[in-house]
Amino acid sequence: MESLGLIFCLAYFAYFPIAGISSILLARRINDFGHQGVNPLIRVCWILFSLFMMFCGVGLVCISILVVLFNQQSSLGALFLILPSLILYFVSIYQEYQCFRAASTLNQGDDYHLPEPLQMKIQSIRILGWILLGLPLLVFLPIFVSFLPLLLACILLSSIFNIFSLNNRANESELLWLLTVCVEKNIPLGPEVDAYAETRPRKYRAKLELLSSRLYSGVSLSTALSETPGLVPQSAIVSIRIGEESNALSLALRDAAVRTSKFLKNESGDSSGTYLVVYVTVVGTILFTIAGFIMFWIIPKFKKIFLDFDTALPPMTLSVINLSEFIIANFFLFLPIFSVPFTLLILIHIGNYYGWSNLRVPFFTTWFPRLNTPDCLRQIAQSISAQQQPQLALNSASRYHLWADVRMRSEFVQTSVIQGENLWTSLQNAKFISSSEAALCDTAERVGNLPEVLRALAFSIEQRRTRKLKVLADLLKPVIVCSLGVVVGLFVIALFVPMIQLIFDLS
Repeated sequence: MESLGLIFCLAYFAYFPIAGISSILLARRINDFGHQGVNPLIRVCWILFSLFMMFCGVGLVCISILVVLFNQQSSLGALFLILPSLILYFVSIYQEYQCFRAASTLNQGDDYHLPEPLQMKIQSIRILGWILLGLPLLVFLPIFVSFLPLLLACILLSSIFNIFSLNNRANESELLWLLTVCVEKNIPLGPEVDAYAETRPRKYRAKLELLSSRLYSGVSLSTALSETPGLVPQSAIVSIRIGEESNALSLALRDAAVRTSKFLKNESGDSSGTYLVVYVTVVGTILFTIAGFIMFWIIPKFKKIFLDFDTALPPMTLSVINLSEFIIANFFLFLPIFSVPFTLLILIHIGNYYGWSNLRVPFFTTWFPRLNTPDCLRQIAQSISAQQQPQLALNSASRYHLWADVRMRSEFVQTSVIQGENLWTSLQNAKFISSSEAALCDTAERVGNLPEVLRALAFSIEQRRTRKLKVLADLLKPVIVCSLGVVVGLFVIALFVPMIQLIFDLS
């Protein structure tokens, strides 16, 4: 069993990094070469390597299941314990399957540019590759932060990252207000952006200078901002594009600046999602530390005491002892679980720092198609307020939005409307709005107050989303604390009940 554990640990610390690095390299090669220009021999090597990695992942899963089936404890309970690790291995197998499919598409077709579905797949491969690469590196963090000073340092670092995230949102709001004032007062944008850049830190100043150079070259504001990512939210770029097309740029900029300021105020006052992840990470680390210390240090000594006195142990105590022996003897099966909380925490901080709308996260946005619904409704309201067709907003979203699924669904709605289908029915079919929201928009269009209703509906959706997140945070915190109490309580009852019985017998 020791040799099996050593082999399994080596496989774990080698398999995930290799899978991650190979996925990242494959995604980069496909982006660089497209369908053409890839050596056929390299293509065959990528396909064979992906199949080999899939075989290794299946082998690790089979070894895990065999270890559980041939242990002397309850197979069902042990299998339930390693289920999170098995899920991570299945994710790696799925990743290699995606790499196999992507490599198989190389040198297929005459067009160099990649189609939208393949671009989404490549982005998913790249993101999952970085996650797989970081899993083994983060496995030691729960052990390190188990000490109180390091645990406090982890909490402090999370607070610092939140401050940096808020600072980025403040920079976005400040720049949008500067552009709004310049457009409203007919002030040239280039010199004002240069003057503003002189007051900013060096890294941010370089982005502003790049923006001003593009403005000096004569490109539109929306194009300059889209070519200089990280300065304003992506939804603001789409709104600015609509304002340029409808000759209402000042109104579009002011609306984007107001919404960014409100979002900054809400984020400053409440960050339930981030605090919830930090809370889960800290409490989970404490739980792993306490349970691991009891299993490794306390339970063997209690077992020796009970055996020396030939004490009859209750079923609960036997179950706890057997469970402890299984986990300690097969600790390598649980290695992936230790890195999951910190992986989620790092991903949350990355999303907050750069802004979720400024990141390409195709698999996440595909799972939640209504994430962009409020922005979509506001952009349609902006087009209608400027006496333009709603297709203007859809066209801008299909061209400038960073989320590939939003671009595809916007183009689908635009095509459906051109073919004569009702706009709200098309939005419902594309999963932007629900059936009740489509009926409300249709009624508002007949009444004549559609822009106001669309903005109110967008605000209502955001409020409901915020309330659900708060409710989830309020529910999970006591559940986590109660789970911690139940685990500790089970250990205490299982170990001290026979101890008390032993004391009574001796007295």
